Amino acid sequence: MAPPIADQVHRRLKWREEQRCNELERATGKKAKRKKIPLPVVRMGPEALCQNLDYLILVSEYDYDLSDPKFQDYCSSRGTLHLAGVRGSTRWQYFAAYSLSKDEYLANPYFQFAQEIEGTRHKFTPEDIEVQWKIILLARATLQDCWELYKQKGRGSDDQTEQPPRPPAPERAVAGPTRTVVPA
Repeated sequence: MAPPIADQVHRRLKWREEQRCNELERATGKKAKRKKIPLPVVRMGPEALCQNLDYLILVSEYDYDLSDPKFQDYCSSRGTLHLAGVRGSTRWQYFAAYSLSKDEYLANPYFQFAQEIEGTRHKFTPEDIEVQWKIILLARATLQDCWELYKQKGRGSDDQTEQPPRPPAPERAVAGPTRTVVPA
């Protein structure tokens, strides 16, 4: 089970601070003062997805289950399912098998060429492919964030607890159709 994204981001921020201090100590020969890194707020609300790209790029552990149809529906309702591409496509399979590495991504010819249009396919430059890799990392992190929210709701393939039904929405008074009477 992957740690929550807030914990992953916190751990990476602390690691960066440690690296900064180590470099400073090597350069100056003096002990560097370490900044205290608080646990970051990754969501603006309890059901909000993380919108901070600087935080999402730090997420590197995943356990979302893209084969779960209910999770797919949840992602679709949150507007994140499209990140994985078309169901069953090479892109989808790459997101479903999130353990695939950057080297495997670079070796896959599917990701090296654009979609064929009018009989021609554009080959991506190495810079294009690096940007695509960052997009994949951000998309994986977004799916992981979505998975966390999905699991918090008591959903998920390994969670057998049922949530109590929601109370019915209050009834609203709805005006009926109006009729215009035209004098004869």
